Parts: sequence; C-alpha cells; structure tokens
Amino acid sequence: MDKQTIIDRVNVAHGNAVDKGWWQEERSLGELVALIHSEASEALEDFRNGYEPTDVWYEKKDASTGQIKTLALQPFDDWKPCGIPSELADIVIRVYDLVGKYEAVEQFASAFDDASHVIRPDTSFGDNMGWLHVSISNIILFDLVGHSVEVVNSVYKLAEINGIDLDAAVTEKMAYNATRPIRHGGKKL
Repeated sequence: MDKQTIIDRVNVAHGNAVDKGWWQEERSLGELVALIHSEASEALEDFRNGYEPTDVWYEKKDASTGQIKTLALQPFDDWKPCGIPSELADIVIRVYDLVGKYEAVEQFASAFDDASHVIRPDTSFGDNMGWLHVSISNIILFDLVGHSVEVVNSVYKLAEINGIDLDAAVTEKMAYNATRPIRHGGKKL
C-alpha cells in the first residue's frame, strides 16, 4: 500500500469515528488497545465456530423485534458485514483510528517501508491469532507507531495466507461504519 493510501485510510477511519461521536469522551490508550484485542478475539471466535477464513455474511437487527436477521453472501444497504474478513478489517480500522487520534499519521504511513509482521505462514490460524495478540499488546507496552504498523502488516499477512481480500473488507466495513448513526454503540467504553 502506498503512503498516500495509508494516510487517506487513516484520515477516513478517524474522521468517521469523530463524526459518529466516538471521541466525544476521552479514551485511554489501554482502552483502545483492549478494543483492538476484542476484534482479534471475535475473528478467532468465528474460526472456532467453524467458519472458514473467507466466509462472509450480512446481518441486520429487525427494528420491530430486536432480532438479528442473517442473510448469507449478499450485502444490502445498511446490513452489517460479518465474518473473519470483517473482524480483521475492524482491527485495521481501530488501529487507523488510534493513529489518527494520536496524530501519528505521517510517521505511521512512513514506517510501512521497513515494517515487519508476526504471522507465520506455516502456523495454525489460532497460533497466528496468539502472535497477533502479542503484537497488539506491544502497542501500549513499547512503540505506538511501530507496533501499530506491525499489527496492520500482520493482519494483512494473515489475510493473504488465508485468501482474504483485506483491502475489500476494509473498504466495505468503513463504508458500513459511515452509515451507522451517531453514538450507535451506546456502550460505556
């Protein structure tokens, strides 16, 4: 990915979070890192539930009943993309938002030239998710920019190994996120 594409994606992800009210309250780096972990855990849970890494489906909450409707394979309007590709996209989007919040966009985009990843092609999906969690933890422990780049590169490598078009998943998830109402989650954190 070229530097300008990275900058544009960070700006879109962070701008959307600001527009949707996510930053109306201050959030600590620890909270943000924990939420990145939660996206990785959701991807692992989908895998544990028997979904293939490339499986994608769409869900929408029925406004009258509150029940989740699931429609496999085909997106409609504001239906939420689900599956491992979507969860991996959420990791990337949360990292982009974090980088935008900490005003490290230029440094982040520049660091991709010599970036590394923790994913091992000859290792199981579960083990690679474990390594990804280590890399996510390193964002708060060590270098925010360097380890944020490592996390994004690791997610891209994991996607590549598993036949996932992560660019498409990130684009789709960011488009979906833009359709959501302000303060849509309503959660404490």
